[in-house]
Amino acid sequence: MTSADALHPGSAAHHVAVGPRLSLMMFLEFAVWGAWAVLVAKHMANLGFSGTQINAVYLTTAIGAMLSPLIAGWIADRFLPNQMFTGAVHLAGGGLLFAAWTQTEFWGLWVMIFCYAILYMPTIALTNAIAFHHMKDSRQFGNVRVFGTLGWIGVNWALSLYLGYWETHAPGVSRVGDCLPAAGILSVVLGLYCFTLPHTPPSKEARNPYAFLEALKLTSNPNFAALLVISFVVAIELPFYYNLTFLFLTDAEAGVGLPESRANFAMSLGQVAEVILMLLVAPSLRYLGMRTTIFLGILAWPVRYGIFALGEPAWLVVSAQTLHGICYSFFFVGGMIAVERMSHKDIRASAQGLIVFATNGVGMFIGSLLAGWISDYFIDAEQRRQWAFIFLVPIVVTVLAAGAFWVLFDERRYQRETAEILAEDATAA
Repeated sequence: MTSADALHPGSAAHHVAVGPRLSLMMFLEFAVWGAWAVLVAKHMANLGFSGTQINAVYLTTAIGAMLSPLIAGWIADRFLPNQMFTGAVHLAGGGLLFAAWTQTEFWGLWVMIFCYAILYMPTIALTNAIAFHHMKDSRQFGNVRVFGTLGWIGVNWALSLYLGYWETHAPGVSRVGDCLPAAGILSVVLGLYCFTLPHTPPSKEARNPYAFLEALKLTSNPNFAALLVISFVVAIELPFYYNLTFLFLTDAEAGVGLPESRANFAMSLGQVAEVILMLLVAPSLRYLGMRTTIFLGILAWPVRYGIFALGEPAWLVVSAQTLHGICYSFFFVGGMIAVERMSHKDIRASAQGLIVFATNGVGMFIGSLLAGWISDYFIDAEQRRQWAFIFLVPIVVTVLAAGAFWVLFDERRYQRETAEILAEDATAA
């Protein structure tokens, strides 16, 4: 075999060699996001931002998610090789993160993070596309994608050590804002690394970037409609966790009062549990069924928020972070599997895109607005957040969502219809 043959996308040697490279790409992709997504809330609080302003910065990622199909599915797919576009975007994003680090006023920081989110969010779909293009078996995608979660965990453990060092050597001086230049450095590294990835040509097809909206016809299926609506409702409560938990854990007056280094480590336990509990999804679906699996995933949220509302003991609150593993694995992954099985091959990608748009886009956008308003509303006369009342809101939302899903999702109908779809697709093939 010649060296040229070994590099050909269809060769076995190519797929063996490219696996570690794609895994490193995923590791860096989510390390960049993880570096700033948790800690920046405390940085903004230190700058004197209100809860509404903090959540307004976070909702820029939801706007990016809603615009992502336009950028990733039209501009990148038609004009530039995926790895080149992704590399250029990450280089520009690194500059924006450094610029965000210098901002001390709300609008300056908001504009920087907004511009960054518009550039970053499409790269999630693009890195997925690069991975799928160069993998021999798409079923191996999970083995590559797990490195994204490991990247999120790894960078936050590193930042926890960094913060711990400064807590010891310069007590009383917060360095959480350094998450932004740290993310900027990683973004530049990833940008340069993308230029070394295998060539992934654009399709140059004039496709509708919002073609996933065609999957709305699947809402004629009551089970799909129930999953879509409940996923949207559940997404509304997610910002209460992603945007506010670090503030709650580090709040010395009304919250748990953990040092920033320990709070950041505690937050990462959710991703550790996510990796472990992913192994339980398949047996849960087999023995409990789809309805019970997703129901348990939703129900883990009010349990966690209930522990947050209690606020003590600290070990219990920290341990509750691991419930994120059940929430993510059973609800989100279980939901993706349900969508896959409830739709025919020709519309599966559109169906998945519709769910992502409804959750990461519209749901998270509305949720960030709500979390910001609620976090500012429940402040006492001493300007302390009343965390028990704040977390009561997502408790009510998720309990109602779990109950509604249990009533609306018909397991027997799901099993019958998915078997029919599987048989029809097999016949068509």
